[in-house]
Amino acid sequence: MKKKYNLIAKDLPRDKIVKKISSNTDMSRNLVEYAISESKTLTVKTVSYLSRERDYIDRVLKQYLDEIEKPFLVNQVAYCLHELAGNANRANAKRVYFKEQGLDIHCPGDYTTGISTFRQDTFSQIERFHTKQKAAGLYIKIDFQLKDETLRIRVRNNTPLTEEEKTRIHKKFETMKNYSSIPEAYEALEDYSEGAGLGLVMILQLLNNLGFGDDALNVDTNGKETIATLFLKAGNELYKD
Repeated sequence: MKKKYNLIAKDLPRDKIVKKISSNTDMSRNLVEYAISESKTLTVKTVSYLSRERDYIDRVLKQYLDEIEKPFLVNQVAYCLHELAGNANRANAKRVYFKEQGLDIHCPGDYTTGISTFRQDTFSQIERFHTKQKAAGLYIKIDFQLKDETLRIRVRNNTPLTEEEKTRIHKKFETMKNYSSIPEAYEALEDYSEGAGLGLVMILQLLNNLGFGDDALNVDTNGKETIATLFLKAGNELYKD
């Protein structure tokens, strides 16, 4: 007999469930259980990504990892997920900031000018920028899907990558192919204008150390969204408990 859930089936999409951040933990758990049971995609939508959002995502992630009997991976996978969501949040804030400054984010010269002050100016005004991101219709969506023993987690934001951003991301992926340690990669990156630049590098090394392989992370754009995807195969021998 199938487990019953406190949900109204006719109100649920056929292939996807969209959920906003909520403090109702019982309803959230039921939604995750339903999504897992029916192999549906659970999408969590938010504008900001602060401690409240991270805590919520941690709870959702733990349910999925419990389902594939890998609860001991929650800290490592959560780090990867939070880093990707943080990148999405910064990308959205960056668009708002450049527009405020009258800069064209697609122009290399304007990009260099804007990025030099972006972190300092936005860090002290986080709430104001979140308000402006919401007014601009910018979002972060995190999709969870467990199917065929693979947990797929996608982090999406509705600002496509610029050519400059594509180049930076590609360089980080290539760096990890040539260096086996974080210190070596750090020295090779050289460009720290957007911070240390180690987020993606650390994710790639962590996923490799856990045995997920080089294809466990993909970052791309479809012209409307930037999409970072984690592919975590439950049957991998290297990360069994």
